[in-house]
Amino acid sequence: MTRIAKTHCWMIVGILLVACPAVSRSQDDMKDPKSGLTASVDPVPAQFGTMVALTLSYRLPEGSHLPAEAQIKGLEGLTAIERHTAPGQINIRFLVDQLDTWKTGPLSLTYVDEEGKEQVLTSDPVSIPVLSNLGEKPEEARLRPIQGIVPTRALWPTYMPWGAGLLGVLLAVTGFVWWRKKRRIQEVSAELVHPPHVLARREIERLEAQGLFEKGEVKGFYFRFSEILRRYLESLRRFPAAEFTTEEIALCIHSEEDRRLLALLRQADLVKFADAIPTRARKEEEVKTALSYIEETGSVLDIGQARDGDQGRAI
Repeated sequence: MTRIAKTHCWMIVGILLVACPAVSRSQDDMKDPKSGLTASVDPVPAQFGTMVALTLSYRLPEGSHLPAEAQIKGLEGLTAIERHTAPGQINIRFLVDQLDTWKTGPLSLTYVDEEGKEQVLTSDPVSIPVLSNLGEKPEEARLRPIQGIVPTRALWPTYMPWGAGLLGVLLAVTGFVWWRKKRRIQEVSAELVHPPHVLARREIERLEAQGLFEKGEVKGFYFRFSEILRRYLESLRRFPAAEFTTEEIALCIHSEEDRRLLALLRQADLVKFADAIPTRARKEEEVKTALSYIEETGSVLDIGQARDGDQGRAI
């Protein structure tokens, strides 16, 4: 064998030795990655009343896929604003309406495997600290005026006619409000035959039958829905919930069951004042939650009325 032929043989052997590990590595790379679910929140920490973004990153086994409506558990009690789904990722924005800490429950995502069976990916809960708008010690915060008091000359002679006109308007408005309240008292008196929880349930059913949400009148539906719940809470807890803001109502409730209703009122405020548009499934779930709350708390009203009746008979 000539010297040139030997050189060619050694070159071929060297090429084969280099190529074999490369083939092995490519075969390892072709293995399917493990499935899993991870969650992250941004920003950290968050300011009370702002938005946070929850990102769910997932990897499914080969041949699997998400259903049309991917079911995510662990977000109960949180106020979701919007949701976007992309390949391998689900992004959900939430309103930070919890003090001290914003947190989820144990997270799970349902998917369909290659055999058509439902399976679940799970992840640990996530939480972030919430910063108060009044600083690290809200109880010690003091609200100060924007600027000091600036002495000025008396302006009342100039604005006295305007004040008289404004007073007249206020008197007219006060008279109208008094007339409306009197009429409302008469209407309520005419319906005293039915307990408040029965009336609230009937009003929600009547509202559903009108189909406002399905006709695109989303704000009109939630204005009426919120009013029904506030009036029922007023009759249940004996404070003017119909006249209070949602945050004033939050200061007056103390039971865990009432906090479920508070979440519904906050969601209704987002629709009424922030132009949020919930899905039809979200609306139906909220109506179901409201009816469940009314059913559970209605027994309290029945017991109270029965006791009042017994006391009246004893007298």
